[in-house]
Amino acid sequence: MYMKRFVLIILFIFFMINLPSIAQEEILIIFDASVSMLDIFDGSPKYISAIKQAKSVLNKLPQNSKIGLRTIGVSIDNALLSLLQNPNELCKSTTLQVPISQNSVSKINSSLDEIFPLGTTPLEYTLSLAVNRDFSEGNYIQKHIILITDGADSCNGNPCRYIRELMSTRNDIKIDIIAIGVNADDFKQLNCISSSTSGTLFNVKNNKEMNMAFNKSLKPTFNTTTNFIETGIKYKNYTFQFYD
Repeated sequence: MYMKRFVLIILFIFFMINLPSIAQEEILIIFDASVSMLDIFDGSPKYISAIKQAKSVLNKLPQNSKIGLRTIGVSIDNALLSLLQNPNELCKSTTLQVPISQNSVSKINSSLDEIFPLGTTPLEYTLSLAVNRDFSEGNYIQKHIILITDGADSCNGNPCRYIRELMSTRNDIKIDIIAIGVNADDFKQLNCISSSTSGTLFNVKNNKEMNMAFNKSLKPTFNTTTNFIETGIKYKNYTFQFYD
């Protein structure tokens, strides 16, 4: 009996040592900074409301959270140049502002403060870059995308089809979407994206709902703490029971 318990404890310790490398979540915020985010929402421009609510929640994250930021849209410096040289480049306007890493919240906050909405919304193109370039390699990494947007793809892309095809061969991606007052047609496309990854679509109508959406989307991250309980040992989302 004691030998069996000893072996199980040794196995548990070994698993705990290796668990961070096989079950860690990486989070990528994709912020739609296209020109429509200048529209008024609950008393202020959409992008201002979204930045404020995002920062209020991000500042509560544990320091070891692995999180990054990608934006959709073009910078003021590049907007006129893109229009004059090649308007089609606007449909490739997405930038990884802060690579996914620990202790990155302050950098993300600074990048959010520099946003000014311009350009279009190449949603399929952005998601393909995010999935293929921004996360660590390996299906053992849980890849969590939080998309903040006020509409569907505006570059003739089909992000719904892209995500469905992607998820037919993998299960390591989850996309939550915070949709800022979208119409019925855009809602349909965005809902397809989130539901295909077992994510959640939050169609928010005001700042309070937006804040709740951020909190709910990041709730699993808030709960990744280590607990020891009487009937067993619980680590993150895993519970280990020991029996005589």
